[in-house]
Amino acid sequence: MKHVKEEHRNNWLYGGVARQEYLEIEEEVREKNRSSLGTTSICLILMFAGLFLGSLFSDLMTSNRKVYAAAGIGFLIIQIICRIMKKRGKHFIMLLWYVAMTLILVYAVILNTVIRNDISATTFCVIMIVAPLLIIDRPWRVFVYFSAVVGLFIWVDFHQKSYYLAFTDTVNALCCFFLGSVIHMWIMQTKLREMLHKRQIEKERDTDKLTGCLTKAAFERRILEGLDATGQCGALFVMDLDYFKSVNDNYGHVFGDMVLRTMGACIQENFPETKLYGRFGGDEFQVWLPGTFMKKDLATRLDKLLASVHEIETPDDRVQQLGTSIGVAVCPENGRKYSELFENADAALYTAKELGRNRYIFCPDIRTGSKA
Repeated sequence: MKHVKEEHRNNWLYGGVARQEYLEIEEEVREKNRSSLGTTSICLILMFAGLFLGSLFSDLMTSNRKVYAAAGIGFLIIQIICRIMKKRGKHFIMLLWYVAMTLILVYAVILNTVIRNDISATTFCVIMIVAPLLIIDRPWRVFVYFSAVVGLFIWVDFHQKSYYLAFTDTVNALCCFFLGSVIHMWIMQTKLREMLHKRQIEKERDTDKLTGCLTKAAFERRILEGLDATGQCGALFVMDLDYFKSVNDNYGHVFGDMVLRTMGACIQENFPETKLYGRFGGDEFQVWLPGTFMKKDLATRLDKLLASVHEIETPDDRVQQLGTSIGVAVCPENGRKYSELFENADAALYTAKELGRNRYIFCPDIRTGSKA
């Protein structure tokens, strides 16, 4: 019984997936809604532009000319805002979607009740089926919104039309509202599950199975998207485990794999606020830490990372003083592009090795290093 209640709750609140699953793909949902709204607004701009031009040559459409012009301009503004949201402000996309739907529904209500009050409200009913299918949003919110729209439409309809036509429109609108809600629920659940499946495949592809870090290709792709595209500040750490080959030779590859797993866990533990940490093959790792930091704060965290690596015990119960050499490059001081930061951090890494390993070097400090 509890399982059934939970399932109904998820259907109503999150479209048939669990809350945590919905939150995982929320950013992708926003992007899909932004893309869908962009395409829809272009189609509606062209449609209303065509209707406006038609009203210039047809007496039957003359009375609708102002409505066509207002709706076309409204969707032109929405298209401009939608393009701006491609880079920032995507969390407002659902608000913009509801503004767009309100605009098209107001047009339908005016057309089918005020301008033409002698025919059935076909346009409004069609939009009631189609509009919910264009968005991916929580079902309860879609249901509440369209319930309010239908209620308003029925109230206006009975004030503008004869009782018979208004009653017919009410029945048709309620049927279309119910049908649109059911189809929306089904399509949304299908889309969300497809997104989750795609994300799971991408996660398996992009994750190094041994350490839980990103693969080289995934790390580079994401840092290029986040750093080169937005120009955010941060610090890049390039690190190698010291004498890792001798660890494999002396204790075997099973222990070597354990050391790599521990290294991945240490990185994730010491830099919990970022998801951008990657294994670049062998014993090389990279971490991108977004934000603005004091040098001493970074040094404190790197000291803790080195100390964590030192705690790894060997199979013969001796403490093997494993170490790691780290090169640090800070954006924008040491470069604004990933290629520049990597080159500088890599140079600092090799300086750390030349100075005796088991230490970190900040990019400008090529002659002196900090050792744990």
